[in-house]
Amino acid sequence: RKPQTDAIRVEEFVNYFSYNYTKPNGNDPLKISYEIAACPWNNKHKLVRIGVKAKEIPSEKLPPANFVFLIDVSGSMYSRLDLVKSSLKLLVNNLRDTDRIAIVAYAGAAGEVLSSTPGSDKQRIREALDNLTAGGSTAGGAGIKLAYKIARKNFIQDGNNRIILATDGDFNVGISSENELENLIEQERKSGVFLTILGYGM
Repeated sequence: RKPQTDAIRVEEFVNYFSYNYTKPNGNDPLKISYEIAACPWNNKHKLVRIGVKAKEIPSEKLPPANFVFLIDVSGSMYSRLDLVKSSLKLLVNNLRDTDRIAIVAYAGAAGEVLSSTPGSDKQRIREALDNLTAGGSTAGGAGIKLAYKIARKNFIQDGNNRIILATDGDFNVGISSENELENLIEQERKSGVFLTILGYGM
């Protein structure tokens, strides 16, 4: 029998495939793989899958990292915070001694949860993540300003200086307009501090 319509999730089709793509050759930075098949529900269409594999850089050749985890702990993150913690711990497990992590959390206000800590002290970083709880409004603007301040304070010359923002959506306290946020991020990028956003939820 056919499954319920809302039981069919696109990500399950996507995750069906193996992503162990062929590595690029020689000096090529990318290798592109593709497959074409007949579309089973419409014979006028084709299905195409395109895979892109970048050249892998050995970890010893990567520059040292100065990361600031900026974590949304507002009330709407209550059911998602465990996923945030487990996903950030995966990154922590791969830190080197030359890498550093600081943690900033925000709800109704923003605060530094963990000062910049070397990657060798993984247990301290994990404990700081475990102690986070969700509740309150979403002062993301204050959080992002504090995260940039901490990233600049611990700046590593020629390193990977980056804020990793984990959130489920909008900022509703302080800076909240897209233009204001874009301007802030563009200005900060000039200092060499970059921003990666991880979205949780729908």
